[in-house]
Formats: sequence, C-alpha cells, structure tokens
Amino acid sequence: MKHRRFISSAIAAIMLFGVVSTTPSYAMLESDVQVQEKTGQPFSSYWYPNELLQWNPKTDKDAKFNVGTVPLKKRESADKVKDSQDENAKVISLAIANKTTSSTPSQGKNDMEGYNFSYWQYIDTLVAWGGSAGEGLIVPPSADLIDAAHTNGVPVLGTIFFPPVEYGGKDAWLDEFLQKDADGTFPMAKKLIEVAKYYNFDGWFVNQETGGKGTSNLKPERAKLMKEFLAYLQEIKSDNMEIIWYDSMIDDGRIFWQNSLTEYNKNFLGDESNKLSDGIFLNFWWTNNRMAVVDPDNVDNQIIYTNTGNELKESGELAEYMGRSKYDLYAGIDVQANGYNTQIKWDRLFPEGKEANTSLGLYCPSWTYDSSSTIDEFLEKEERFWINENGDPRKDSSNEWKGISNNIVEKTPITELPFVTNFSMGNGKFFNVNGEEVSHDEWNHRGMMDVLPTYRWIVDNKKNNLEASIDYNESYYGGNSIALEGSLAKNGTTKIKLFATDLDDLKNNTEISIKYKEDGSKANIKLELVFKDKGSKVIDLKTSKDGKWIDATASLSQYKKDEIEEISLIVDSKDISNSYKLNLGQLSVTDSKQKLNVSKVKDLKVEDFKVIDNYYGNVRLTWSRSSENVSHYEVYMEDSQGNRELVGSTPTNAFFISDIERELSLDTKTKFIVKPVNELFETDNKNEASITVEWPKLEVPKANFEMSDPIVAPGQSITLTDKSLAGETVKWKIEGIHKNEELEGNEVTVKFDKPGVYSLTQIVSNAAGETVNHKEDYIVVSSQSKDGLKNLALNKDAKANAEVNENESAKFAFDGRLNSKWCTLGESGNWIEVDLGKENIIKELRMSHAQAGGEAASMNTSEYTIEISQDGENWVELDDIKGNNKAVSRNDLNYELARYVRVKINKSEQGSGGATRIYEIEVLGIDSDKILVLDNKEVLYQLNNTINILEKEYYKLGIQNNDFETLLNKCKNIVDKVEVEIEDIVEAENDLISAFEILKIQ
Repeated sequence: MKHRRFISSAIAAIMLFGVVSTTPSYAMLESDVQVQEKTGQPFSSYWYPNELLQWNPKTDKDAKFNVGTVPLKKRESADKVKDSQDENAKVISLAIANKTTSSTPSQGKNDMEGYNFSYWQYIDTLVAWGGSAGEGLIVPPSADLIDAAHTNGVPVLGTIFFPPVEYGGKDAWLDEFLQKDADGTFPMAKKLIEVAKYYNFDGWFVNQETGGKGTSNLKPERAKLMKEFLAYLQEIKSDNMEIIWYDSMIDDGRIFWQNSLTEYNKNFLGDESNKLSDGIFLNFWWTNNRMAVVDPDNVDNQIIYTNTGNELKESGELAEYMGRSKYDLYAGIDVQANGYNTQIKWDRLFPEGKEANTSLGLYCPSWTYDSSSTIDEFLEKEERFWINENGDPRKDSSNEWKGISNNIVEKTPITELPFVTNFSMGNGKFFNVNGEEVSHDEWNHRGMMDVLPTYRWIVDNKKNNLEASIDYNESYYGGNSIALEGSLAKNGTTKIKLFATDLDDLKNNTEISIKYKEDGSKANIKLELVFKDKGSKVIDLKTSKDGKWIDATASLSQYKKDEIEEISLIVDSKDISNSYKLNLGQLSVTDSKQKLNVSKVKDLKVEDFKVIDNYYGNVRLTWSRSSENVSHYEVYMEDSQGNRELVGSTPTNAFFISDIERELSLDTKTKFIVKPVNELFETDNKNEASITVEWPKLEVPKANFEMSDPIVAPGQSITLTDKSLAGETVKWKIEGIHKNEELEGNEVTVKFDKPGVYSLTQIVSNAAGETVNHKEDYIVVSSQSKDGLKNLALNKDAKANAEVNENESAKFAFDGRLNSKWCTLGESGNWIEVDLGKENIIKELRMSHAQAGGEAASMNTSEYTIEISQDGENWVELDDIKGNNKAVSRNDLNYELARYVRVKINKSEQGSGGATRIYEIEVLGIDSDKILVLDNKEVLYQLNNTINILEKEYYKLGIQNNDFETLLNKCKNIVDKVEVEIEDIVEAENDLISAFEILKIQ
C-alpha cells in the first residue's frame, strides 16, 4: 500500500459564460460536481450572488476544508536599508494565487508546483484574485493561502468581480448583489462578513466593472446603492477587516477608469466622517498615455488621457483634504504581461528625496510563476521582481525596474516568543521530519509555509564567496532548507542577514538555536544579534550532532531585558575550500524550559471514503482542534504490517487524502493517524488519534496498458507498460506470422525483426483471479514507419464556422503551440477542419483543450465528433466522444485514409453554455496513402495458411517436382518479406494452388 501523488484597461479575468449546478448549501460547476461525486475532492468556494445568499456552512460539505486556522500575526517595520524606502507606503498585491476560480483544491495538491509566494515582507495586503463570468463572481481565498499569509502577518482578501459586459458581465448579477431589505440592510453584505469570519480571512476587494460608457446605460441609482452597500459593510464589519474598492464605477453609475482620485470616484472611498472603503486601487494609466473616455463630460468622444506626472501627487493631496491618508490610495501597476520588464515612471509614485505620493498596487505579480517553466526560474524571477537584479536591496539597479524593496521597508512578523522557522516554502519533492524522510512524494500545501528570511539575500563577504538560495534537496523539517554555497577563504568571514525581529520578552531561560549541516569543509558557525540601543553581539554556539544535522545552541539569559532587532548568521572559516556548502534547516528563539502541551486529538472522523475502481481510495478526515499551542498536524497512513507513511500535514483540522493504493489482499483495512505538533515542533505519540477504514472485497484486476509506439519499423522495439488496477502479476503474449513470444513483468520491451501485424494479449492476476485483455492485430511493424507517426496537420490550411476574433482563428489550432488557440462562442454546433494536402493514413487525433493552455479544467471540451473526408464534401463519422474531461484527449483513428479531418463540437465545456477553446489539434499518421502490412494482412495470412496446407499435402504425394517447389519457395519468400503488393501475393497463391492441382491430376 502506498500513497500515489497525483488585458484590458480594466482588471479582468477573461473567462466566458457558463452555467453552474446549485444546491441550497453550496455552488459548483457541474464538472466540479461530477469530479467530487467520483473522488470526494473538496474544492475552494466560488459563488454567484444568489448562490452566496443561500450558502450555509452547516450544509456545505466542503466548508470545514476551506477554513484558515492560523491567526493573523502582528508585524513591525524593520529599519530602513535604503534612503529611497518610504516607511509609510503600503503595497497591495492582486495575485492569481490559484490558476482557476473553479476546480481549486481546498488545501494544496500532490505535486510541488504552485504560486508559493514568499516575499511577504514587502506587501501589506494580499488579494486572492479570481472570479469569472463562467465560474463565479465571489471568490474567497483558499485555506492554504489564508494560513500562509497569516503566518507572515499579512491580511488576505477575497475577490468580488463583476466583469465588463464584453467579458460576460450581466446587470442582473449586480442587481442581485445590491438587493436591499425594507429595513435598509443588505443581505449580501451580511453574507460577505459571515463568509470572511467563518473562513478566517480579512475582507474583500470589490471590482465592479459591469456597465457601459454611453448615456443609454446611465444608472445613477445603481451607484447610489453601491455606496450605501459599502457604507453598510463598514458599519457591520470588524475594525481589522479591509474593504478595498477598484477605480472603475463613478458617481453616475458608469464605468470610467480615472487612474487617480478625482471628483468622480472619491465618494467610493469616502471622507473621514463617512468612510466607504478602507482603500482604493487606482487604474493603471497614470504611468503612460492611453486612448480612453476618462471624463464623463466627454462621453461622446474618446479623448487622449495625457499624463502630467502630477496625478498621484494631486490624488494624495485630495485624499488628505478629505481627512484620509494618501497611503489609502494604491497606484496600480499591471505587470501581468511583462513582469519586471514593465516600463514604469517610478518617480511619479516615489519622487526622489520625498515621501511617496501614494501606496503601490500590483496587479498579477504572479507573473513570476505564470511565465516560468521551472521552479528555479520562478525563484529567480521572484528575487528579481521583489528585490533587484543584484539580489541586494542596498544596491541600485541600472535597469528601470529597481525591485519593490527599493522603495518599501521590510516588515517582520517575528514579534513574540516562541519563534521557530524551518524555512519551509510550503512545498517539496519529499517531506522530512527532524531530518528523516517520512514521505518521498511531492507535495504543496502553502499553509505549511514558514517565515522566510526578511533580507533576501544580503550577504556581507569579507573574504569568502557564498551565495544563498532555496534548496529543495535538503530539509530538516518540510521540503527545503536555505543553502549557502560557494568558496571559503582562509581566515575569511561571511555574514548573512536573516531576520528583522521585534523580540523583547527574553527571559532567563531563553535560548537561540539553529540546525545546520555542512559539506565540503568545516567552518565556525556563529550568530550575530542586533539589540535595540546596544548594537550588535556575536553569539558563540555550542554544537552537538543530531543525526545528519548539527544542533547549535546558545543561552540568551544575559540579554533578558534587551530587545532583539536583527538576527544574522556568521560563517567564519579557517581553511580554504572551493566547494563549501552549508544548509540551514531551522532557527528558533524559545524558552528552553517552556512546555507547550497539547491535548489528544479528539473526534477524529472519516467524513467520506471514496473507492475508485476497487483499488484507489480517497478519504476526508476531520477532527477537533487539540489546543491553541498546536502549530499543525501530521497525518499518517499505516498498513497491515504497521508501516507508517506521512500523507500530509496541515494547520487545519480537516484533511483530504487522495489516490491511496489498497493492499491486494481479499479483505483490506487502512489505518489513518493524526498527530498534533506544537509550536516548538515537538510531538508525542500519546496525543495522536487513529481511525480505520475497511475496503470492499478485492475484485479481479482491471487490465490496461500503454504502448510506447503503435507502429514501428523492423529492427525497432516497443515498450509495453502495465497500467492495470489491482494487478499483482502481469504476463504478455505477442503473436504473429514471424513472432510468438511470452513475457512477464510490469514493463517489457519487445524487438521486432520482421514487418507484420501482431496480436497482443495481456493477462493480469491478483488474489481474486485474473483478467485477459486481448488486442487483435494491435501492433504494426512497417518499414514505412521508420520516422514514427507524423503530425500531418501542422501548419496546414484550416477553417472553422466561427471565431471570437482573428487572433483566435482556426489556424491557431494547427500551429504547434500551446499559447495560441481557436476560440468561438456557443455551447454546440461549432466545427473546425483541416486540409492535410493529400490523402494520408491517419492513426490518432490528439486535441489540447482549455486546461492544456492554462485555463480551467471546467472549460475542456466535453463532447465532439470526429469526421473524415477524401473530397471535403462527403464526410464519414469515425468517432463520437462523450464525457471527455481530459486536458489532452487522444482518439484512435485506426489507420483510416483521409485528406480532410473535421471536429464538430457537441458540448463545448463541462457545464452548459460557454465557448470552445482548442489550443492544438494534431492528426498523427503516415505520410502515405497506404501501409502495405495493413493492406495485405488478410491475404498474407491466407497465403501462409495455403503454404502450410499444400506443403503437407505435397509430401503426402511422395513425389518431387522442381517447378512446384520453386513456387513454394517463392511464396515462402513473400511471407518472409511481408511488405509485398497485394496483387503479387494473390497471384503467387493462385499459381501455387494451380500447380498443386496439376500435380494431383498427374
């Protein structure tokens, strides 16, 4: 048993239309409903307005899994590092932290990919950006994101997104949202507060862009209602909850992005005595000139919005005139397309030698992840984006993008004891506990993210040459550590600034400790502490071995009345080394005698146990929180021999485990153990709880396999890989004229010396019995396939019945790229076809749907028909596909002859309505109008049978005839050669039969 891991001027997530399935308790797209019914996967919430009004956490079976449990940590500002940093300016980040609104797991996933943001010290608020017309408009942050943000002292907001009409927005949705009771209250406002409190996040970002620019769409009553709604939200929300407004709607109800605080939008911010929003995110055009209607007085004419460079300064002055802070305004920068290559006139926001004119708003800094193909590239781009090209916030960059740290002071959540960090990024290739691997599977759970170094990376080198980075190959606890790598100089010292802190509760028993390991040499490792008003002190450490890791500790009793403001690591070398590496696995400041007791886990329940194909199991576990001292829970799975494997860890008290492989005994049980870990990362088996599930009786295997190539050339090999469910032993039989072979194993490789068509039989067995999976004439060996199957449709002429625009026309489905697509509106009736240029043998149609291009799985094409034609007029249906939900679908075309291939869309998405999104269509085949081994297969078999029969009869005659034997050998040579024209085979067989008939007469 094991655990198998599986834009426009406005802010707009452009996802078109859609219909959802609703119940009184929760709302999900039909595709998510189907997935959940099969797998039990909990999803992060998303709603349309009326759905949220019906929401009840008591009847929403996913609600428990969407609760963030980490309280928001207090933060303090660090000391300024650069003169250009503004101590009061704030940063709000609107990040696409989850790829899609729908289909987002509540708490992480079983691979390490994801937007694991770790530069929390430079932002003051995170908005979990989401919402689309096709999925839902009201989107709270997922639980793992809430916990990661709170661990680092950053409030996180959900998104309320009313799209522009051209992107599927509807006036009806806005009217539902703003409905008002007779007593003057707003039901939706109450629901927004209820959701935020229940899920434990910190407010909402309101982006209202539904509405036209013309006078015909003038609805001032809607703007009036919106302002009343915002005022009511301010009245009923708690003081620590934020409501941020986006610069879109103006007083008369229309959508006019002002790009600054003006007379037209200031009333959605509100003044000192009538605050409507806690902040306003200003549109992006303050940094360049754009064509737009920005002044309602010029509604009938587009005018150039021309910057003077004073817009932000004047906005700040207007805010202060209203009794508001200028830092309640966030000057928006759209970095979704170009990241740190975006051209920004920074001096308009941060004038040299002066205070910032406003705070900073970032739209889609998640570009660093979305534009990266590897985790290393993502980390490199993050550093460049947030700090600067050189990785040191004290240095100026010659490039225009100086990094956010150039102007923003770092903040730290390290304000109280105990403080423990394992430098976890919240993901990994494996999971270690105290330096020992307890899971070898990839994972991602941002709720397990720690506080990362405040200063990334400030390295003072006197003689040594060390560089710091995230290391996913070493870990003390979790999936990574901090690596210092490079060369050491004799009698050289390196100081690495780690953390800004505000720790003033030091006691007699307070100690500081690090866990580290070295490779390549030995150095003297120390810590440097900066104390308020007392300067820095170098702390020597007492070391002891803790497995592969060194435990280095020092008492801070002599500093019990002091306040620590900074912690740095010192590497002091005595010997020269050109390949030194130090991994820093843990740092803690704790009371050595403090005991953080936790109670035993109680009320452990299996909320749901889904068994898939009698082999895989998915489990929902919930339990009661043990104690306030709990940092998180480790969740283990135990087999019948008592072997434990970590299947996840979470700070919440609900966890979903997927893809558990059952033991292949007739009757199987699996035990799950939940163990609490306190804030000192201590645990005790006595506090764990366990629960056992019983599997249904074992069934015979479900046989299946993959073949490396459906067609190969003589002398080449194919690999057969078993993909059966619940199989223990696998046997294979390959049968044909020139090969009869039996093999055994989960993966076997077979070489074919002769051309031909071969049958394949797979026999899979377990304790319940065996399954035979026979494929007649399944393997094709032909000299015509020496280069394999070719994409015959690449860059060929294509057409479709419709397209959204010329940039999403039919040709983009055949250009070999996954960053372009054919897109057209409508639930059904659309079609696309390609002209292969001539008749060819086609074997497979491969389609890359929306998910393959980075869009939601809910947008994958659900139903379609494949047709072929020789003349483009008369069509033959090859396949009618229903229920596809794959990102890339593969359909066997069985070596048909065709010049034209057409795909007709019968259901464009997983739900109803929507649009067709096809990123690539590949027609794989042979650049020929026939394959000899297939064409002559039947007559060749017939000739071989004729040879066997007549040869026996010939010997029975007891005579010798050279002419007959010559014909017999000729026929044998044809069978041996295989790839012979069918007419030659038939002629040879007829000649042989005729010759034998003559012999019989004689």
